[in-house]
Formats: sequence, structure tokens, C-alpha cells
Amino acid sequence: MNPRRRKLLWFFIGVVLVYEMVCADVVLRARYAYLEGEKASNPREAYAWDETAATLFTPPESRWSRLAREKMPAAKEKWKADLQAKGVPFDDAMLQ
Repeated sequence: MNPRRRKLLWFFIGVVLVYEMVCADVVLRARYAYLEGEKASNPREAYAWDETAATLFTPPESRWSRLAREKMPAAKEKWKADLQAKGVPFDDAMLQ
């Protein structure tokens, strides 16, 4: 193998490794956001963490971003119920 091909091979290996590290970082951040949403006692904060995990930390699509996306409608309903219980007037456009 000539030196030029060897350099090109190492370059591609480096690119693949960097891409894999970035993907792993995004998945770990989605996991962190999902778990923070699980711990949140305030429905507004729980919804914000779920939205973060579902939208900011994709692609790649991970288990955590998928679970957060599935949980978002229920979290939004809890947030609405909390606002209604406190007597705070709102409409759906405010909860985006």
C-alpha cells in the first residue's frame, strides 16, 4: 500500500470515529434529558425536558428520544391540568 492510500485510509477511519463519538454524545444527552424529565416535579419542566430529548438530540434517533416523543402528549396534558388547577388562563398556542 502506498503512503497516499494509507493516509487516505487513516483519514476515513478518523472521520468514522469522530462521527461515532458525536452520535454517542447525542444519545447520552437524550438519555440525560429524558431522565431529568422523569425526575421533574413541575409538569412544565417535565414537558420541556421531554421536548428537549425528542427534538434537540436527534438524529440519530435513539430509544430515549423516541420515549420522550411518546411521553410528550401526556406531559402536555398534565401541564394544562396544572395551569387550570391554578386558575391561570391559557390557550394552546402558549404551550408551544
